[in-house]
Amino acid sequence: MCAIVQARPPSRGAISPLGRVVWVTSNLWIVPGSPALALSPDPASRRLLGATRALAGTAGGRAVDIVCSLDDRWRTEHTGSFAAWGAPEITVRGGNHLGELVARFALGDPEIREVRGRIGTPDPDAVTVVVLDGPAGLTQRAPLSLVEGDAAAHERIQAWLGGGAPEDVATHVLEPALWEELAALHPVQARLIDADGTLGVGRYVAEWRV
Repeated sequence: MCAIVQARPPSRGAISPLGRVVWVTSNLWIVPGSPALALSPDPASRRLLGATRALAGTAGGRAVDIVCSLDDRWRTEHTGSFAAWGAPEITVRGGNHLGELVARFALGDPEIREVRGRIGTPDPDAVTVVVLDGPAGLTQRAPLSLVEGDAAAHERIQAWLGGGAPEDVATHVLEPALWEELAALHPVQARLIDADGTLGVGRYVAEWRV
């Protein structure tokens, strides 16, 4: 799938006192939890990594929080290392769960203020990075093989992350809790930067202002 990079549209900006439309800095980012961002040389993963690194460059010194699954199935005793995924040479500042490790690597390994398992109320003056994976049945080689309806759900999620209506993904993703929290938020701005499904799992890079 080709990159979905959109210019920030003036119509989604806030109205300044002088009547000009301006883009307000995003404070919630959606990034993939796929370890392929750190481990795979495939073009799509390299592209998503580049998009995430570019987004990280807009943090502007703000505090960064990571929200990801803290389920024990994703936990490793190798703190700050991808050793459990076959790459002990790849390390970051910290982290014992795959989502945190991937986010730290994809963001360029910045200082992280907090890591938690729920979105809660995003800090308007910080960046909340939500690590999410989409439908896992997009191809025959996907974790769930090819699942009917996942491709359509993947397309609808892209529309949602770009500012459309929330999508009920409970039957299409492995861990729906963070998606359900995301659906309860009401972004005043939303931009889908990139998306991919070539490895069988929906992966997205997006920025919201909430």
